[in-house]
Amino acid sequence: MKTALIRRQLVAACFAYSGLPMSTIGAAAAASPQAASPPASVETRVQALLTKVKGSLRPLKGGTFDMGDWGNGAGQYYDIDTYSRPLHKVTLDGFSMMAYKVTYEDFDVFTDATGKQRINMDELGIRDRAPKRPAGVSWYGAKAYCQWLGTLTHLPFDLPTEAQWEYAARSGGKRVLFATDNGKIERPRNFPKEWADEEKEPHLPDVGSYPPNPAGLYGMSENTHEWVQDWFDKDFYKNSPNRNPSGPAIGTEKVMRGSVGGKAEIAAAVFMRTKDIPQAFRSTYPNGVTGDEVIVPFPGYSSYSNSNFRCAVNK
Repeated sequence: MKTALIRRQLVAACFAYSGLPMSTIGAAAAASPQAASPPASVETRVQALLTKVKGSLRPLKGGTFDMGDWGNGAGQYYDIDTYSRPLHKVTLDGFSMMAYKVTYEDFDVFTDATGKQRINMDELGIRDRAPKRPAGVSWYGAKAYCQWLGTLTHLPFDLPTEAQWEYAARSGGKRVLFATDNGKIERPRNFPKEWADEEKEPHLPDVGSYPPNPAGLYGMSENTHEWVQDWFDKDFYKNSPNRNPSGPAIGTEKVMRGSVGGKAEIAAAVFMRTKDIPQAFRSTYPNGVTGDEVIVPFPGYSSYSNSNFRCAVNK
C-alpha cells in the first residue's frame, strides 16, 4: 500500500508540473486497461505461420508428362526462344506445393525470427510492401526461407525444381497454356487487368486474388517470376534426365518461371522460361540523378518486387 501511495504521489507531481488537472490521472488509469494489445511475440507468429503453411500445401501425385513447348499443332512453337525446347518426357515422384506465393507478411516472420534485416525497407522498395503481396526476394532469400521451414517442421521443404513447377502449374502435366482455373486468360476475372504503357504500373495483386488452377495453386500465371531450384542452361532440355531432373550441377543464373515479361497472353504460358542472377543488382546515383550511375547489389535478401517464390515438399 505504501509503495502504491508513493507511486500515485509521483504521478500527481508530474501532472501538477505539466499543468494538467488531477482528474486526468483517473482518466488515464481508467483508460490503461483499454490500451492496444502488444504485438504478438515472434514465437507466436512463427507457430501461426507454420500452421498456415502446412494448411496451404497441395499434394500432387507423381507421373509422367511432356515438358516444354508443345507447339500449336501446325508446326509452330509458342516460344520464340529455344529455351523451352525440345519437348521431352519427364517422370516425377509425388510432392506437395504451397498454394500461394510467400508474402511480405510471411517473409517478415522469417527475417524477424532469424535476426535478418527485413526486405525492401528502403524508400523505393517500401512502396511495394503490403502484408498480402508476394515478397520480392533474391534466390538466396527464397532458398533460405524454404530450408528454414524444413528445419522447423522436419519436413523436406525446398524450392521446387523447374520440372516440379511446370508439372504443378499444369495441374499434373496437363496440356494447358496457362495456370488459371480454365487454362485461359480471361481478364480481369482470372488474371490481372491489362494496363497501358502510359499508365502508372499497378502494384502486384495480393496473393489469392484470382481463382486457382485445378491443382489448387494460385497465381502461377500472373505478371511475376518465381524462383526455382535449378541453374539455368539454355540447352539443358536437350540432355535432361528423364526422372526427377534438377537442372545443371553448376551455373551463374537461376531459372525463373511464371511470366517472363511482355504480353502475358504468351509470356505467362506454363512452359516459358527466363533466368536471373541469384542476387540482383540495381542502379544507384550517390551524387544525385545527374551524377554517375553506380551498380550495387540489393541489400540482404531484398530484390525486385516481381521476383517471388513458393516452396515445395518432396516425398
